[in-house]
Amino acid sequence: MVDIIFSSSFLGDMGDHSKKKPGFAMCVGCGSQIHDQYILRVSPDLEWHAACLKCAECSQYLDETCTCFVRDGKTYCKRDYVRLFGIKCAKCNLGFSSSDLVMRARDNVYHIECFRCSVCSRQLLPGDEFSLREEELLCRADHSLLLERSSAGSPISPGHIHSNRPLHLTAQCGDTRASSGVTGRISNFNCVFFYLFNSVRV
Repeated sequence: MVDIIFSSSFLGDMGDHSKKKPGFAMCVGCGSQIHDQYILRVSPDLEWHAACLKCAECSQYLDETCTCFVRDGKTYCKRDYVRLFGIKCAKCNLGFSSSDLVMRARDNVYHIECFRCSVCSRQLLPGDEFSLREEELLCRADHSLLLERSSAGSPISPGHIHSNRPLHLTAQCGDTRASSGVTGRISNFNCVFFYLFNSVRV
């Protein structure tokens, strides 16, 4: 948040900058004393000339009408901050809006429409079982096929499976535990960890 403050000689306790002289505001952007009528302050105590406060990425001027983010000593407009540092979908690498529902698997976050088996492209729905192997989502059927083929002596990565088999799921056991906010179930099926999921907001 950017605040506009009326500059006066009573600005002594507005932050703890080493260059700052008592009663005078120092601009974080250029390092000079601020003599302007107004000071832009980024909470809690970073003060700027109006002409010095801009986005480090796109150079858009920032003021009290927009949201401002500070990271590693640089200021960013909301659009660039989200683009550079926001959470991105593990499949399409695009960001999320605040109204998006997402799916989570371990540390990965997905758009609902991107949460698909990487082999058959079937969208995984709440209640479906799946595995995350080498950062690729697999439905239960394709995961089973992968295990069958690898136990036959040929190690196969998820990208090398081709299957059009329909997905039929049955419960194998009831051991439940929480992992990164996602409920999981250990299956008797070769002791593979399958996640059960629900959609959540970002």
